[in-house]
Amino acid sequence: MSGEKQLPVSAIPAKTDRTGFLQGLFCYLLWGFMSLYWNLLSAVPALEVLSWRMAWSAVFVILLCVAVKRTRFLYLLKDPRAVRTFLASGLVITVNWGVYVWAASTGHVLETSVGYYLCPLCNIALGMVVFRERLTPMQLAATVLAGIGVVFFLVVNGGDIWIVLALAVSFSVYGAVKKRGGYPALPGMAFESLLTGVLGCVMLAAAAAFPWIWQLTPAVPNAIAVHDQGLLLALLVGSGVATAVPLLLYSAAANRISMTMIGFLQYVSPTMSLILAVAFFGEEFTLAHGVCLGLIWVGIVAIAVEAALRTRRAKQAEGTR
Repeated sequence: MSGEKQLPVSAIPAKTDRTGFLQGLFCYLLWGFMSLYWNLLSAVPALEVLSWRMAWSAVFVILLCVAVKRTRFLYLLKDPRAVRTFLASGLVITVNWGVYVWAASTGHVLETSVGYYLCPLCNIALGMVVFRERLTPMQLAATVLAGIGVVFFLVVNGGDIWIVLALAVSFSVYGAVKKRGGYPALPGMAFESLLTGVLGCVMLAAAAAFPWIWQLTPAVPNAIAVHDQGLLLALLVGSGVATAVPLLLYSAAANRISMTMIGFLQYVSPTMSLILAVAFFGEEFTLAHGVCLGLIWVGIVAIAVEAALRTRRAKQAEGTR
């Protein structure tokens, strides 16, 4: 802590709140459009795209640290627990990125949307299992409903459920690993990016020696795929910026607005993915998608209503003191 006196929420200027809201909104809008970005790169094998993304995001995150004069993160190398923590989180987020890039560029944007809608409920389940958090009745009901939705999807349209589960579980586990680690956000992000960047460079070097590696995830070019080599290179380099900028906006927004507001904003990106999948990419919205997504949304609304009522009761209790 800096030791500076913290202003009460009521004393923060409205302009600051609006700025934080816009930063958070823009962050989730960028994440919502990411499926378009990966489709532009669909002429490149997904594993190669992932490798370049890991390498260039490390470059831009470290440049970001330099820009904001927060360059002290290499001290974490001397902390064995930090190395274990960020190796684990780096590997988990690599899985998440890899599945998302592959799914978004091969006609499975709809599944990515369902996966990220499921994330908050996976977080609740992990909180109970890993951190021994007690579930409220609504949280328990929401988790059960989501489970029923996933089972229904598995029975009716099981082939693609692994994408939903891989994205939801990996992102939730990523958050749990970072929470258990408890390290400062920006130094931790830089150190994690450095580790994943090294892994990305290793993958690029390995594929330079053994080109067949990229064919483990062969390219499936679609109608908007870019084929010009110069533009492809620019997009691959830009994947680092596309990764770093939303993270910067998220960090800035988290310091200005409440976690409740961030919690509601997080549904912007999967909603955009859902709209893009059906309206732009022409993916079929099936009964299995509808039931699974509907049950997840019922759970999300139930939790939101419960949280709002709890906040209202707390304010009323404060007013009677």
